[in-house]
Amino acid sequence: MFIVLEGIDGCGKTTQIRRLSEWVEERLGPDCVVATCEPGGWQGGGCLRELILDGRLSTKWGEFFAFMADRCEHVARVITPALQRGQCVLCDRYSASTLAYQIFSDPEVKERTAEYMAALSDIIGLPKPDCVCLLDIGPGMASARLVSRGKSDSFDSRRGNFFSRVRSGYERIMGMSPDTWMKIDASQDENAVFGDLTAGLELRFPQLREGHARDGR
Repeated sequence: MFIVLEGIDGCGKTTQIRRLSEWVEERLGPDCVVATCEPGGWQGGGCLRELILDGRLSTKWGEFFAFMADRCEHVARVITPALQRGQCVLCDRYSASTLAYQIFSDPEVKERTAEYMAALSDIIGLPKPDCVCLLDIGPGMASARLVSRGKSDSFDSRRGNFFSRVRSGYERIMGMSPDTWMKIDASQDENAVFGDLTAGLELRFPQLREGHARDGR
C-alpha cells in the first residue's frame, strides 16, 4: 500500500501521519510500515529540503524541478524499495503537492503546460499512490494554525490568495483521478480528523480493519 497525505500548509498532515503510522503498525506490525515525507525524506535529502524551503530558489520552475529531483531520489532510495519489500508506505506530500503549489496555483501557467507537467510523473515512471488523502481546510484557519505553531518556511509566508489557489489546485488534481482520492474535513479537531481518516482507509483496504489484523487474515 502506498498512501499519501496532502493539503495546504497548516492542515495537520504531520500530526496525522504520526498517528496513522502507529495505527497501521497495530494492524500490520512495526516492520510493515515506512513513514516518510517530501521534500528531503531520503538520506542526504536535507540539502535539497533546505534549498527549497528556505526560499533560495527565485522561480516556480526552479522550485518545480528541485522538487522533482528530490522526488526521484526519494522514490529510488525509500519508496520503491519499501513497496518491493511489501511494506505500507505513508508519505507526507508527493507529486500532487508540486502540481498544486508550483503549477496550478499560478494563473499565468497555460493549460497545455499544466497538463504536460501533470503527466510528467507518469512519463518518468514514478509509482502512483493507492490512495491520496486530502486534508481540506480553509486558508484562514490554516494560517491561524501556522501562526500558533510559531514556525514557518518560505511557502507559509506567501501572501494574498496563494493558498486559496493551491487549495483549488488540489480540487482540480483530485478531479483527474477521483477514485484514488479521499477528502477529509481538516477543520475538525485532531481526533475527529483521525477518525474520518482511519474509517476511510478501512473501507479501501480490508487488511487494515481491526478484525482482519486480529485474525491474521
